[in-house]
Amino acid sequence: MAKITPLFKTPEHEAQDMKDYKLKLFRHRAGRGMKILICAVVVLGIILGIGIYAWNKTYLGYETISAVERNDVLNTQYVEYNNKMLKYSRDGISCVNFKNEALWSQTYSMQTPIIDICQGSIVVADQQGNEVYVFNEQGFQTQITTLLPIQQVSISSQGVVALLLNGSDAAWISLYDNEGTNLTEAQCRLEETGQPLSISISPDGAKLAVSYLQVLSKTASSCIVFYNFGPIGGNFVDKIVASKVYEDTIIPRIKYLGDNTCVAVSDQSIIYYEGKEIPEEKAIAEIETEIRSLFFGEKTVGIVVEGAGKDSQKYEVRLFDTNGNQTLTQGTNLTYSQIKMSGENLILYSDNECEIYSKQGILRYTGTFDGTLANIYKGSGLRRYILVFSDRTEEIKLK
Repeated sequence: MAKITPLFKTPEHEAQDMKDYKLKLFRHRAGRGMKILICAVVVLGIILGIGIYAWNKTYLGYETISAVERNDVLNTQYVEYNNKMLKYSRDGISCVNFKNEALWSQTYSMQTPIIDICQGSIVVADQQGNEVYVFNEQGFQTQITTLLPIQQVSISSQGVVALLLNGSDAAWISLYDNEGTNLTEAQCRLEETGQPLSISISPDGAKLAVSYLQVLSKTASSCIVFYNFGPIGGNFVDKIVASKVYEDTIIPRIKYLGDNTCVAVSDQSIIYYEGKEIPEEKAIAEIETEIRSLFFGEKTVGIVVEGAGKDSQKYEVRLFDTNGNQTLTQGTNLTYSQIKMSGENLILYSDNECEIYSKQGILRYTGTFDGTLANIYKGSGLRRYILVFSDRTEEIKLK
């Protein structure tokens, strides 16, 4: 039978043609989409590969991005502060940016200035003197003058200052608000509470931790005491909400790492406490050998001990998180003078030599610098760091 070709398309034919057209359009778009997806995956893979390579690479050199000459007074000390730098000495303190431009400054006269920083708040005190200065990111806030010599100082994020003072027959702990008003004070006698060795106020200013040295049965022991200055503390005698004695143990350092986390470091262990109102012992990280150096990051406790064996490296750096878990063990042969955390970087340096590690233990940089290094910290940008020398500041990029 002869094939009959219709002169005009019926609705059925038009519907079929539309289906065929949509199918072809779908296949075309799907093909284009697949090509775009494949290209995107390839590009992403390349970028990821470059990132992984750069992250795991050890850099042996650097280029100087910018350099600024300085003429600081002798014995000026430098400390990192919220992507800026604090310079302080016996004569005063100033906050400068990477270009050494002063954002604010304050003169004073101190024999031995000591400093503490909590977020945006800063306190500088004259150790064994009587003067205290409090600052924030805008500059000077208040001045405090004590009657007794200052031994230690600690500050909260709101500017509440805790002072450990030495008297002739007793020590005192005093608290001041950010306007210099005395909030409370407590007397500490060796025969009653013991001799306070270390104090730390929580960032929220609500709790104070104190490590006391006590003599029990002719044996040196430590007592950790927590004070609460909020409504809960009012229900306890002398606002003491928790305490614990550690026999035959000396705890020379205590430190709040957050509003609710506190660590006490002894010659045998790192003890962790947790609690919003009433801190309780949470974990203990045992240390089997003598601690050579102790340092703190934002959420990190770091120690350095001697190398364990003849085939090991000279020193061993250990990092612990806020739960007492050891997160890094890193050996080094660098005879360092300073060790610190700067952001996510572990930095060891001497006068002109430096090693930089990630928190995972990846060696990011090892090498020397031209000049006497006073400080180094992470800059803004990939592989960028700020070098503080005795006569200049440099921003560098590892290469």
